[in-house]
Amino acid sequence: MRLLCFVPLILLPVTALAQNVMTWLMTDLPPASIRRNGLPSDGITDQQIAFIRAHWPEVEHRVVYANLKRSWALLDAGQQACYSFTLITPQRLERAHIVPTSLLPPPQLIFRRDALATLPLNAQREVELDRLLAQRQLRGLLSEKRSFGLTIDHALQQRPAGALLEVTPVGSFGENIFARLLVNRSDYTIDYEFVYAYYLKRDPMLRELQTLPIAGNTAPIRVGFACPRTAWGKATALKIGSILATREGVQMLRQSTERWLSTESRQRYNAMLEDFYHARENPALGLTPP
Repeated sequence: MRLLCFVPLILLPVTALAQNVMTWLMTDLPPASIRRNGLPSDGITDQQIAFIRAHWPEVEHRVVYANLKRSWALLDAGQQACYSFTLITPQRLERAHIVPTSLLPPPQLIFRRDALATLPLNAQREVELDRLLAQRQLRGLLSEKRSFGLTIDHALQQRPAGALLEVTPVGSFGENIFARLLVNRSDYTIDYEFVYAYYLKRDPMLRELQTLPIAGNTAPIRVGFACPRTAWGKATALKIGSILATREGVQMLRQSTERWLSTESRQRYNAMLEDFYHARENPALGLTPP
C-alpha cells in the first residue's frame, strides 16, 4: 500500500497530475483536520481520508494544505485534486462533484455562563440574534472574514451602528477567542459546535462556556469532498463514493463526525442524522451531471 505523503502547496503543478496520484486539498481548521508536525492526524477528514487510502491502495495519496479560496480556485481550474471539507450548497454543487460525508449542527452562539440571563431567547430557547446585536449589555467577539451562512451573515451586516461587537483579525479564531471569553473580555462569539468541542478537549476550563442555537439558523449543514466538474472529477467522486458506501464506510463517517457533537445535538438532530447516514449507502449521492 502506498503511504499518505505531504506535498507543499507550491509544488502542486498547474498541469494535470498523474493518474496514479490522488491529491487531497486539506483545510487547516481543527477538528476538520488536526495537523500534527505538519501532517494529518485524527481530525474528521483525516480519518475519512485514511479510510479511503486504505481501500484505494492502487494510487499514491498526497495531502496539500490550502485555504478555502485557493482550494476552490484549483477546482475551478480543473486541477486533478479534491477538496476535503466543503459546505454543500446549491452554488457549490454547480461548481464541483461533491460526495457528502458529514452532517453537522449549524453555527451556534457560544457564551459565558453568566450571560445566559441576559440573552434574548425565544420560546424554543434559541437566541434571537437581531435583538442580541441591538442591545447594549453583552459584548460579542468574532473573527474577521469568517462566514456563518446567509442568515447569520446578513444579521451581522445589518447590525446597528454602535453594536457591542468586536471583529478581530483573521488570524484570531478558535482558541484565542474562547480564551478571551473566559477572562471576561467578551461575553459571546459565534462558531461551530465541533470547533468548540475540539478546544474544550484541549482546555477543560472552557466548560465555563455554553452553547445555544440561533433562531432562524437551526438546520444542520452538510459537508463533503469536492472534486472538479470534469470527467476526472466525476470518476474520482464516484470512486470515493463507492468506497464510503459500505456498512464499514458509513460507520467510519459517523464515528469521525459524531465524536465532536454534544449529547444535546445528537438528540436534536437524531432523525436527520439517521436519514443522512442511511442515504450515504448510495455511492452517487450528491453528484450532479457535468
